[in-house]
Formats: sequence, C-alpha cells, structure tokens
Amino acid sequence: MPGFQCGVCGKHHPHLPRDIAFRRPDPYFDVPEPERERRVQISDDLCIVDDTAYFIRGVLYLPVTDDHGQFGWGAWAQVSDVDFERYLKAWDTNSDDSVPPFPGRLASALDPYPGSSRLAVTISLRSGNQRPVFTVVSEDHPLGIDQRHGISEEKAHSFVARWV
Repeated sequence: MPGFQCGVCGKHHPHLPRDIAFRRPDPYFDVPEPERERRVQISDDLCIVDDTAYFIRGVLYLPVTDDHGQFGWGAWAQVSDVDFERYLKAWDTNSDDSVPPFPGRLASALDPYPGSSRLAVTISLRSGNQRPVFTVVSEDHPLGIDQRHGISEEKAHSFVARWV
C-alpha cells in the first residue's frame, strides 16, 4: 500500500507527506549530549543555547504548482534576544498582530538546498498560536526561487522519498 507511516500519530496515510519537520535546530546537536541538559533549554517550539543563542520553530512553505497545494519545511530560525522576547510575549497573549515581521537565519540545513543553513529569512507571526511563517529573503538562492515560483509535485516527492 503506497503512503507512509506517520511518526507523529503512528497511523498509515495513503499519500506522501507534504512536509518535513525538524524536531531540533542544528546548533542543538553542536552541544555534546552530556552537556545538553545544562546548556540547552528546549521545547517543541523554542530553544535557547548557552543563554546566548535563541531559536524559534516555524514553517517555510513552497507552493506546489501542479495541484496548487504547498509543501512545508518545519524548520528553525535563529533570532535576536529582543525578537525572541517579543515572540514569547505575543505567543503568551495571542496578540500576533502587535509584532511586525522580524529577521532571522535558518537554523535547519535543508539538504536539497545547499547553503540554506544560516540563510536570511523574514519571520511573520500567525494568529491562533500557529507556528510562524519563514520567508527567504534572497531572490537568488534556489530555496528563495522555489518559494516564490513554486515546485513540481515530483520535486516535492523527491524531498520525502528518502524517508518513505
């Protein structure tokens, strides 16, 4: 039976996934495992390393041109301490409209896109405590090009084929 076994809900889904999510930002893995409990504060959506590096989890969407859907990269971005605090306050009060888009840098290397780690993004908050949306700033990087112009269904399948 085609499809995939979901790592979150454990159920079999008859279609290929339309997203890939990273549970931790790449710098988390730079901290030796025995030191992580002391040096890293982590949840499913937030991460602080050594009280100096701040990360938030969001989604970078790519339109799928064949069916007018989208493919989502569940990625992490590093942000300033000031923007991190503003994000926390907006999350706690569910007042995303009070925080204008702010800059970040991808903290998840997206393998199909060499050079995507540390790529500049703009982070836009969404209502309802949904994860924020990341928009690639570069108009020349292949990831930025694909985000603006879309990808084929075949390309979306190629992203997930290695895990299915």
